[in-house]
Amino acid sequence: MLARCVSWMFLAISFSLAYSYANIPSVAQATVFGAGAYAAVWATSLVGGNMILIMTAGAAAGALIALVFGALLLKMSHSGAAIGTIISAVTFSMLGNAAVAYTGGTDGLPMPAQAFHLLGMPFAVGPNIGMLLLGSAVLAALLVAFWLFSGTRTWRVVRAVQQNAMRAQVLGYNAAGYRLAVFAVSGCVAGLGGALYALISRHVAIEVVSLSMSLKSILWAAVGGVTSIYGGPIGVLAVQLASELLLRWTVRVDLIIGLMLIAVALWMPRGVMGLRRPRSSQQSQ
Repeated sequence: MLARCVSWMFLAISFSLAYSYANIPSVAQATVFGAGAYAAVWATSLVGGNMILIMTAGAAAGALIALVFGALLLKMSHSGAAIGTIISAVTFSMLGNAAVAYTGGTDGLPMPAQAFHLLGMPFAVGPNIGMLLLGSAVLAALLVAFWLFSGTRTWRVVRAVQQNAMRAQVLGYNAAGYRLAVFAVSGCVAGLGGALYALISRHVAIEVVSLSMSLKSILWAAVGGVTSIYGGPIGVLAVQLASELLLRWTVRVDLIIGLMLIAVALWMPRGVMGLRRPRSSQQSQ
């Protein structure tokens, strides 16, 4: 369960990137996540058990689909993009159910039996401690990379575009280009998470591209703090831990989690990350 939670953290991060930094309210991030998962399964049949290539295939598939989505969504209004991604999520889910030969439909596709290896060393895939450590290491590397990138001039331009795209355009920056690039990165992150999910589960069903999965990514990001890249992982841990605890007392977990989301939206709009006091206020006290 923990290993799968790590893969879902990539999905939550991808929504935060798309919504807060590309200014695209994508309700189809699970479609990109699922594309990465299926790409990993298909790639395994082609490249064998090379896990680096498998994860690269998932990340590349996610980035490519996000580029296509993004090019279309940037031509729409904010609300239009949200509606467009909902339609896309439902459409791709229906197509996946129809294309049983390629996706396995509701039964899904098993990960091909291979001798998996990482950097030349044998590696056991599945819901085990090894995959938990691998996923955690990749996640940590990703978060460190974002932290380092946040101090660069390019990131400052991204934030300027996020805050006021028209003003950034007047100052000579290609606002649409920066937004598309950030959305492509969000797709890459989702695709990488999907590839890890496929390696952990050793099976991919069409439900991973469903609208409900996309809504879960929004829930995770909202609880952790949608305006922070680091909020997604916190949200996944908080929601999944709450779900596991609630299952011991009631079967109406979805109802309670829904009420939790309403409470977060009303009283904690910035999520758990919003509970941190600004550094300036800490220094003044």
